[in-house]
Amino acid sequence: MKRICKLFIAAAAALLLGVPSTSKAQVSLDTYYNVDWQFNIPISNHFSNVASGWGMNFEGGYYVSPDIAVGGFMNFHTNNEYLSRRTINLGGNQAINTDQQHQMFTLPFGVLARYRFIEDDFQPYVGMKLGACYAEFSNYYYIFMNREKVWGFYMQPEVGFNFYPWANSVGFHFAMYYSFATNKCSIMSYDQSNLNNFGLRFGLAF
Repeated sequence: MKRICKLFIAAAAALLLGVPSTSKAQVSLDTYYNVDWQFNIPISNHFSNVASGWGMNFEGGYYVSPDIAVGGFMNFHTNNEYLSRRTINLGGNQAINTDQQHQMFTLPFGVLARYRFIEDDFQPYVGMKLGACYAEFSNYYYIFMNREKVWGFYMQPEVGFNFYPWANSVGFHFAMYYSFATNKCSIMSYDQSNLNNFGLRFGLAF
């Protein structure tokens, strides 16, 4: 995951160097790119319900009008939850007494639309993302591991802003979001039906 983060940050830096400059605070008024650190808070998640900052978000769009942009996105996140020692029924007459580590990895991607209220240095906006979500649910216990890999539909409304404090330069991005995905899993006695999350993003705006 660290290698993926480094690759995307390097790609974003190369993209910034290649975008033509204008006299405005924003590098280009027709396009935008955001690279963010992401903090994710699961809501009533039965498999892994602990908040985590192990995620990043990448998105970009083209303004088809001064206010409306369309584009694409991808983000990834990992949520971990430790469960103390307990007896686990393995089926039949088998059981094991051990602690567990639950790990949920999600990778949504798709299309987006954004409406910005002001075309200026400070650009508040509302947006919607739609697409697919790949998820891995992993349960580690003793020397064993159970894993399910599933796909689902993804939807995510958000509010936020891009802020460009310097002329012809990189700016800052902040967003709050709610996400819903239809991914499901059933591992041992843990059943997960749909994924609901609230989160925050903070990063760079190009």
